[in-house]
Amino acid sequence: MLRAQLRSRDHRRAGVGVLLFFASAVVSAPASADVVTVTAQGTIPSSCGLALQNAFGAANLNADGSISASALVNCNAPYRIRASSANGALKTTTPAPAQFSNSLDYSLSVTVPLDVGGQISATCTSATLVSGATGCTLSPASASGLSSGSGTSTSKTAVLALQWTLPTATRLVAGNYADTVTITIAVQQ
Repeated sequence: MLRAQLRSRDHRRAGVGVLLFFASAVVSAPASADVVTVTAQGTIPSSCGLALQNAFGAANLNADGSISASALVNCNAPYRIRASSANGALKTTTPAPAQFSNSLDYSLSVTVPLDVGGQISATCTSATLVSGATGCTLSPASASGLSSGSGTSTSKTAVLALQWTLPTATRLVAGNYADTVTITIAVQQ
């Protein structure tokens, strides 16, 4: 019986030796690695927006003057601006007797800073802002509109200004004068 026990111990020693040899062979073998390459792609679409910050205030039409408004411009691509006037002038519904007028022409100026410095700007008379007009850069039917060129404007404040000069040949009839000016901004195509 003693011999059988020795044999069992010899087998155990031999088994442990084989196991250690196998383990050292696995550890010392060079590791191979698999490589996976992942490409991420995405698109940011062109966008352009305009939000009114401050509206035109009340105008004192008893003297030459101006009023201004501001709008926030957010365009991540080059853009164009156009403007339109509902009346083509500041007007009142009060009929105008002889020697009086119920319409006051004005000019509209639009100035927008660009992200890379500089600005774009244009000034047009109210008569050139009526539907279908093409006589000014800002005119509604202008072929080009006021272009930012290759520039963009991100969170930039545009200044809009109305300027007028009272007529000298006629006077303005009493009444409330108004016009609706619509500014349109769009990504250049």
